[in-house]
Amino acid sequence: MQTSYVRKEGDMLKLPTDRPVRVGIVGGGQLARMMVLDAARLGLDLTVLAAERDEGSRGVIAVRDGDPNDPQDLQDLADSTDALTLDHELVPLEYWRAIESQGRVLHPGAETLQYTNKIVQRTAFAQAGLPVPPFSVVHTAKEIDGFASEHGWPLILKSPLGGYDGHGIMQVRSMDEANVMLEAAAGQPLLAEPHLPLRDEIAVLVCTSASGERVVYDPVRTIQENGMCAAVHVGEGVLDPAVASEASKIAQRTADLVGSVGILAVEFFVTKDGLTINEIAPRPHNSGHHTIDSCQTSQFENHLRAVVGWPLGSPAMTCKAAAMVNVIGTQAGDPTTRVGRALTTQAKVHVYDKTWRPGRKLGHVTAVANDIDTAEARAERAAQLLMYG
Repeated sequence: MQTSYVRKEGDMLKLPTDRPVRVGIVGGGQLARMMVLDAARLGLDLTVLAAERDEGSRGVIAVRDGDPNDPQDLQDLADSTDALTLDHELVPLEYWRAIESQGRVLHPGAETLQYTNKIVQRTAFAQAGLPVPPFSVVHTAKEIDGFASEHGWPLILKSPLGGYDGHGIMQVRSMDEANVMLEAAAGQPLLAEPHLPLRDEIAVLVCTSASGERVVYDPVRTIQENGMCAAVHVGEGVLDPAVASEASKIAQRTADLVGSVGILAVEFFVTKDGLTINEIAPRPHNSGHHTIDSCQTSQFENHLRAVVGWPLGSPAMTCKAAAMVNVIGTQAGDPTTRVGRALTTQAKVHVYDKTWRPGRKLGHVTAVANDIDTAEARAERAAQLLMYG
């Protein structure tokens, strides 16, 4: 376990001590669901604001129906709780700022949330000397063509806001393909980056409490398929120790820069030239789902502890190796009908109570073992049984 401290006045001093702390979660997906499960053990009083389209948390808590894009719904949630946090970062920044200006406890705060804009993020990180890929903010076909002339095709074009799990991000091999993304942007800027030859992809979770305490989870290898995280491997023999150590240091510098409170996930590309930051997420993250079953304190519990300024739990692993595999909807139908078979693999099964459809993230499985090969085999087998039978 790595622990450090930052100089920050603790927001916990503003929270009540004579009754359960009331925490509001904006968004009702699977991340909120897993936070709810840990909050119940901690005695926190949770309210989840979920849009009609949100699924995941409804099966474990009575949600408050509302829209995270509606300023009044956000204000009502703030008025009835002591602190707010996020299931997703798609809340309009101006609404988040307005609530924070009232002296409310919001984690992540508006300062951190602004960095979910990829253009703001890339520009600030580059200025701070953090490792980022070559990039350019482009508005026109001429600008894209100029960037391609310097870096070569293919390129990666990204929408500044809202792109995740392969959405809002496109690999383009020609100007004809780039024009599709340009037209969809409807005059809004895009972020252009070269397509990097990758040796690996890794992620680090940094958890910083409102009290100033910090813990860092062991870096993990992430396996991506079609722009979506498919699996995560962590433990002995997974990553080069020097690379893992450097990633942990950069992730902490990143957390300091963005003023993070709660979980901050920092995703990296590993190339022949070393580490470069791909994305950040100021919330619990898919790369940390394994922590429920493989660590002393899950990312979800530590995120909640951090938001209210409570002491953080140890992120140390309780096993030598762990593998997490996402369960994605297939034509074989609802995977919940096959949970019993998947349990024969010794893997832990987590389903999200979401309506089945092909391509949708419906759950995950985690397997722990004395070596990563065994953990990976168990997790892959469980996921295959859930997805295909």
